[in-house]
Amino acid sequence: MEAGQTAGERLRASWVRRAKRIFLDHLALTANVTASARVAGVVRGTIYLWRETDEDFARGWADALEAAVDALEGEARRRALSGYEEPVLSGGKLVVDDHGSPMMRRRYSDGLMRFLLRAHRPSLFRDVPREGDKAVTIRIGRDDDAL
Repeated sequence: MEAGQTAGERLRASWVRRAKRIFLDHLALTANVTASARVAGVVRGTIYLWRETDEDFARGWADALEAAVDALEGEARRRALSGYEEPVLSGGKLVVDDHGSPMMRRRYSDGLMRFLLRAHRPSLFRDVPREGDKAVTIRIGRDDDAL
């Protein structure tokens, strides 16, 4: 108990510590400030004020976002390398096997693979203009709606 604190102040301090922990835990899962604030029962403005005035909370915020982005990167890697199951459709209808179970096919994300390679090996996989490539500028004006 802090010296000179009233019971109400102690209760509020306890509530703030709990709200900060809930916010940071949810932020680490979602990377979504608004949703995490809502789950913690705090308005966004208060969350940003805490980040500005509490160095430990600011570090926790940065760590939580890092964890969330690591999870996103892991999922992107899984989808690119291991793929994901997708039901087979034909003519807009689900295709089922002899037992009535949906037929599935494994899909891979080439786009995520390219993105990951560009992020981790930019010297090999980034888009580099070649000699002789010319830039193209497109200007859209009001009359372009008529096209």
